Amino acid sequence: MTEYVEPSAPKRLLQWIQQQAGISRRKAQELIAAGEVSVDGRAATDPFASISPQHVRRVALRGHPLSLAPIEPRVYRFHKPTGMLCSNDDRFSGNTVGRILRAEGFIGYAWAGRLDQDAEGLLVVTNHGGLVNTLTHPRYEVEKTYHVWLRALPPRSRMTRVFASMQDGVLDRGDRLRVRSATVAGRPPYVRVTLTEGKKHEVKRLFAHFDLEIARLLRVSLGPIALGSLAPEHIERVEPAVETPLLAQADASVQPET
Repeated sequence: MTEYVEPSAPKRLLQWIQQQAGISRRKAQELIAAGEVSVDGRAATDPFASISPQHVRRVALRGHPLSLAPIEPRVYRFHKPTGMLCSNDDRFSGNTVGRILRAEGFIGYAWAGRLDQDAEGLLVVTNHGGLVNTLTHPRYEVEKTYHVWLRALPPRSRMTRVFASMQDGVLDRGDRLRVRSATVAGRPPYVRVTLTEGKKHEVKRLFAHFDLEIARLLRVSLGPIALGSLAPEHIERVEPAVETPLLAQADASVQPET
């Protein structure tokens, strides 16, 4: 296992901006490339330059200084309820994830795992931008598990055929959609489906392909983080046994790409 690096140790500029600003790897790369990041008053365009808080006086993002004090990377689970938008702000609705997080004091945090307004379940909230990337980028093949309640559940024989097709992959609007596993469970019964790619509206599109209407969609896990019994609109910190290796993995992923 990769050893976790303390926040005060030298880090690559990309990693530093991700963590201090609480943004994704991609966004940090875009800002650095655009010359929006400066170190001691000079534009810094090398995302893999080493940054040590002991030897730097000022790091700024778009002219605004970022704290040089060590931060403690943290990971939380949040139960997004139905009706809440996965957005920082929305001019038509005040019921957004971003507003809820800010009201709870989560400044500089981002979330992994977008959910539609009519869907519910687990979002992972963190101030470690690299972790958002490792949980959502297709290259890492992080498993996401959903419970799907259908308006009408077809007979077992048909669902067996549907599941086999879903695992082989179906073509939809130029995308190949597939699941890693699918099964019927629970009472009243629901479909437990696990996938890794996370294309837009993927679960809904998969079921619509077979003319199956979804009544309720709940995400119950994202990688090693499970929703558990967390109530809607509640947020709690992920236990250290899960949080520590996740952060180590995220730190290890911030390496020059060849």
